Amino acid sequence: MTTSATQHAIGALKLTSLHLDHPSVVPASVLRGACSEAIVHLQANQPHADDLGRLWCALFAVLPTGYLPHVTLTPEQAAPFACVITDGTGSVVDRQAGKTIEGITELIRLRLPAGRGEVQP
Repeated sequence: MTTSATQHAIGALKLTSLHLDHPSVVPASVLRGACSEAIVHLQANQPHADDLGRLWCALFAVLPTGYLPHVTLTPEQAAPFACVITDGTGSVVDRQAGKTIEGITELIRLRLPAGRGEVQP
């Protein structure tokens, strides 16, 4: 059985409490090494996680007032990002998956009414 990224992180967190309670049992170097390894595994598990905030901001900037983006990562290499757009009542008005933040944002912008600061014809 292989250890998942989550299990690495949990193990590192358990070592933290052991080190704080008994610093002579778990040296700081072991704790640092375990935390660094857990971070590497977590980042490898979801390499695009840092981009979710950028995707949300890009979508929010083009959506009409009252609409909200909900973003997530997918396990698909070809389309690692996905989003659902809701209106002011919470009803889903659009959804999209894609490879790039710019691509998803442009598709959503073109499908919905004019967004923030845009003049509606």
